[in-house]
Amino acid sequence: MATCFGASAQLTEQQQIQKLNLVYQQIRSNYVDDVPLEPLVEEAIIATFKELDPHSQYLTHEDMEGLQTRIRGEYAGVGIRYMLHNDTIVVRSTIAHSPANRADIRSNDRIVAIDNQNITGLTTDSIAALLRGDAGSRLSLQIARRNEPKSLNIKLQREYIENSSISASYRIGDVGYIAISTFSKRVASEFYEAYEALGDIKSLVIDLRDNSGGALTSAIDLSSLFLEKGDIIVSTQGRSREDIYRKNQDRVSLTVPLVVIINENSASASEIFAGAIQDHDRGVIVGHTSFGKGLVQRVIDLKDGTGISLTIARYKTPSGRIIQRPYEMGNQQEYNRDSMRYIHPDSIPHDHKLLFKTLHSGRKVYGGGGITPDIYIDTESITLSDCVVRAYTEAHFEHAIIDFWDEVSPDKIIDVYPTYEEFNDEYTIDASLFNKFCTIANCNTRTSSDETFIHTMLKALIAEQLYDSSARHYIYGIGFDLMLQRAIAIAGDEELMRATLL
Repeated sequence: MATCFGASAQLTEQQQIQKLNLVYQQIRSNYVDDVPLEPLVEEAIIATFKELDPHSQYLTHEDMEGLQTRIRGEYAGVGIRYMLHNDTIVVRSTIAHSPANRADIRSNDRIVAIDNQNITGLTTDSIAALLRGDAGSRLSLQIARRNEPKSLNIKLQREYIENSSISASYRIGDVGYIAISTFSKRVASEFYEAYEALGDIKSLVIDLRDNSGGALTSAIDLSSLFLEKGDIIVSTQGRSREDIYRKNQDRVSLTVPLVVIINENSASASEIFAGAIQDHDRGVIVGHTSFGKGLVQRVIDLKDGTGISLTIARYKTPSGRIIQRPYEMGNQQEYNRDSMRYIHPDSIPHDHKLLFKTLHSGRKVYGGGGITPDIYIDTESITLSDCVVRAYTEAHFEHAIIDFWDEVSPDKIIDVYPTYEEFNDEYTIDASLFNKFCTIANCNTRTSSDETFIHTMLKALIAEQLYDSSARHYIYGIGFDLMLQRAIAIAGDEELMRATLL
């Protein structure tokens, strides 16, 4: 017997579910052709989530695998970073202690075949699928190497590859610098190791720019390194309960003066950390206003290997701020576009209804749209031409460096410049490499800012291959990164730091 819903009836929640089931039953029973229900259900779920907040979403099998990889900070593979160059897969670097690293696979090696399959013409995503697999499984790579007359056949066994949360760490004088790329489960331990390696520093800069976040627990773990036992780190307010997270470990508390850099792409766990540091007056927040993601998601596994990421709560900083920026249900496109207005200190109106006070000094802080920095750093004075911006986004710098290493021996440069500090001070980009890049990128008209940026990027990429990723950050930071340069100066100014936190 058919279920009947009156035309003007206000349906209950249960009746709405019955209505949906009835529609699918009618399609399955009476539609003129046989139609598989799976794609219809998938599209219905996707459409439903589009009507919710911008951070709730349906997760495909691939999405679930990627999410778990980001949270764990590891995947099963061989540890090669590569790019497509002139239709050939070129090794850019190998991850330390990975199977590829132990097998002496080198930068600028060409991967010709994987498991005897010619990979010419395959996309980078297809290559990734071939290189990854179950831990313990085996594969072989056919490698073409400069100055080797025959290709090499290298056999490898896949292992879990750990992606570090720390993308760079170094010191400039008495100021330490640590850049965090993501909040994986090991971020606190990896951070502490990097901090200890810096030695005796007088202040520390933590760079969270473009860090889109990660696990809530990871943000709590990292915040705990800088707060006192019992301090509130974050609280979450759901439909029926509120949870308060404090530092409750008897672990070490770092007392080094702290500067945290954020920008409009710092989100989620990055904002939890920055908010906790700011509300406890533990450090100075500098840069641009952060993204404003103050919604907490729970990932729910579905039986077929897909899942949903469902918003279950809003989080609050220790002072009680909700920093989720405004959004309209179902209008994700405008929400994403709207983020760019948060790069200026006056872009968010300071609504007195959203006024809060920091917990020690009583400084004014506001909710309603990201973490607003204590010191705004203006970078609008530096502008790059369209061709240079395009060259950066389309990896033309990397293509020029691959051609460079086909002609130059890394060992000869290392012999002259044993450290990246010496390399930065003394090495200069020659005209041939500069002109090669300009030809590849088709950049004929350039400003002085363009030329400084080009020289700095090429030099930083050479240093990355000679030393490590910290060398790239160091050289780019000193040579062109105005926000970092300003943050380093603030960290070295005890009086300014003290005055800002009063």
